[in-house]
Amino acid sequence: MIELNKLFKKVAAVKHVNKMIVLIMLFAIFSLMLIRSSNTSARDQVGSLNPTDSLQKLQRLLADSKPDTNRIQYLLKIANHFINQQENQSINLAKAMPYLQKARILNEQLKSPNWEFRTLMAYARFLNKKHLRVQQALTYEKAIAVAKRIGNKHFEASAWYSYYVNVPDTVSDYKNRTFYNRAATAHALYKEIGTSFQEKYREATLLKTMADFHLEEEKFDLSIKELFEVIALDKKFKLPDLPMAYDLLSAVYERKGELSKALNYALLSVKTAQNNHEEVLGTYLNRVGSAYEAMGKAKESIAWYRKTLDVNDKKDPFRFVTAYSITSQMIKLGEAKKALAILEKTWSEVNNPSSGHEYFMFLAFGECYAALKKYDLAKKHFDKLLEDNTLQTYSNPFQTSVFFSVSEFYFAQNKYGLALQFAEKARENQISMTLPRQIRLNEILYKIDLSTDRPAEAIIHLQTFHKLRDSMLSQENLNTIERLKIEFQASQKENENEILRKKSQLQSQELNRIQWIKNATIAGLAFLTIVLVLIYGRFRLKKKLHDTLVKKKADIDLAYAELEINIQQKNNLIEEKESLIKEVHHRVKNNLQLTMSLLNSQSYYLEDLSAIEAIKESQHRLKSIALIHQKLYQTENLATINIQPYIVELVEYLKESLNGDKKISFELDILNLELDISKAVPLGLIINEAITNIFKYAFPDRHDGKVIITLKECQADHYQLFIKDNGIGLPADFDYEQNNTLGIILMKGLSAQIDGVFTMESKDGVSLSLIFINRSEDLFLLKD
Repeated sequence: MIELNKLFKKVAAVKHVNKMIVLIMLFAIFSLMLIRSSNTSARDQVGSLNPTDSLQKLQRLLADSKPDTNRIQYLLKIANHFINQQENQSINLAKAMPYLQKARILNEQLKSPNWEFRTLMAYARFLNKKHLRVQQALTYEKAIAVAKRIGNKHFEASAWYSYYVNVPDTVSDYKNRTFYNRAATAHALYKEIGTSFQEKYREATLLKTMADFHLEEEKFDLSIKELFEVIALDKKFKLPDLPMAYDLLSAVYERKGELSKALNYALLSVKTAQNNHEEVLGTYLNRVGSAYEAMGKAKESIAWYRKTLDVNDKKDPFRFVTAYSITSQMIKLGEAKKALAILEKTWSEVNNPSSGHEYFMFLAFGECYAALKKYDLAKKHFDKLLEDNTLQTYSNPFQTSVFFSVSEFYFAQNKYGLALQFAEKARENQISMTLPRQIRLNEILYKIDLSTDRPAEAIIHLQTFHKLRDSMLSQENLNTIERLKIEFQASQKENENEILRKKSQLQSQELNRIQWIKNATIAGLAFLTIVLVLIYGRFRLKKKLHDTLVKKKADIDLAYAELEINIQQKNNLIEEKESLIKEVHHRVKNNLQLTMSLLNSQSYYLEDLSAIEAIKESQHRLKSIALIHQKLYQTENLATINIQPYIVELVEYLKESLNGDKKISFELDILNLELDISKAVPLGLIINEAITNIFKYAFPDRHDGKVIITLKECQADHYQLFIKDNGIGLPADFDYEQNNTLGIILMKGLSAQIDGVFTMESKDGVSLSLIFINRSEDLFLLKD
């Protein structure tokens, strides 16, 4: 686009006639650029895969993969795809589970520690979505054990980090030592081995968590040391959470009582976020308001708290916390009625009375009603806080705020006993209170001591009161606060000036763009005029072409009609072919039946028992073949036969033909399997030979017995025919591989004919096994 602007500027120096030509050329170039851009965009869209396409691609890769670690990788990727779906989560988790199980089973065979770890981590993510915390914790511990076993500290650190992030379920979980130990362990590992951006980011995040934990334990110096390490990491590796580190550092200094530092880092968090063009979070603004509140500057704190309200969404329950902060300061300024109106408005806007932040609203309403001397309403809200066990899950500063407010409430009513009770509870953790509240608490204790005739305690509380007030009013603090305020205002002015400069640049760019559009429009009009002339000429040419095309269309329609006739003739021929094939099967079946009848007739004229027996065996073999042709004739599918009903019918026939006085039972478990005639015929003959031999030799001295026949899939495209009897078995010296009897030779030859593996074993009877291949694609080719 910049190069095109340069070309347009050069055009201004060209004479009128040449200028028009150049403009037309430039417009044509510009049009080609737009078309090329459009085509590129279309190619990019085609090249990118949406989640469904990506899943299909993974499933294709999985289907083509060998049983190695690549297959585990594809299984886990597909499982993660379903786990990460936000909609219809229960359905997608159910889809993910089989892939996780297959990955686990395959890895048990391959014994790869790396993929065992990855499988466990994927399973932990699955359990996280199911909210099964106990099983999830056990899974992380197994993953950590695997990482330690193979000495992979990157794996171990990742597992500890995920354990720390995902397993806590409640606010109280974040306060226990077990949770801290997970974070500390993960941090130590990342500090040792971390090199990548993500690992350094996690190191800083974990260290910040530890600092927050030490803040709650009131180990302020340790927390400050850790936060300065976080800030150093954030600056060195340009991590995104630098304002958050400053924000937490401000909270530590505020709790420690170093208020000027608290304000400095609170303002620095806002300034850093602005300079880095990051979102200025409500918590940063709230922290500045909190720092001003701790200094007793109610107006300044209200101004910053209101900024927080403007930033937060109207439905965000955190607005309860901000509303409490604003109203508590307004009460100090004697604006309790206005404060109550703000509370009622916020309560109705957020409309979420069970978010966990509603306790701040109960405290705020209680303080407002107490300031308005509506003690019954105030007591109602304070009682909600004091009677609810959930208050114990909140931080010490909030509990201390509750005790302080209740103490003031009873003190205002001259109920000194109750006031002293709650004041003492607040004093146990007064370090977590703001300096103005500590001053007020000691003032209350001093007045209660005077009223209850305790002069010694009253003197101590009066001295503490004066000491704290002098600390807050010290000139050094006031000068520091004013300096920070002036510096921040100056930086804000600089930001505003920068914004104005950028607006000016944007306006200038917009003017240039408008001028460019104007020039392009003029060039476009000229180009269109030429195009219209060319279009008219083309119209004349197209009219001639149209007449030619109409004539050609008539020829094509005639050819198409002839093609339809040819297709119909082809379909008729196909139908005739199928009828002929059916007739062939029917005639083959009839011829086989005729042959069987001839053999049967011949047997009447024979006296040699072995010859008669041979004829009967030949009849059975012919029957097994005839049954196949009968099945093919009776079904629509002329290429394949369903082997299950065929084997059942063949066995029934052989039972009726061979049973005699023996009661032999058959147990069949046959798979529904389509086989082509080249495999079905050998299979039927093998079954015929096996059952015939069972009736002849398996039960010489018994009138009953049992035969098991199964046909099952043993692996993909591999099937096993298994025939077993519980008869006397084979002689000890019998070797079927060296035996040359007709039945054995037939079975071995037929097995080889279908590329099968034939085995025979004598154990508790005789068992025959034939494993052969039957590929589904071969059947499709036959059907086609």
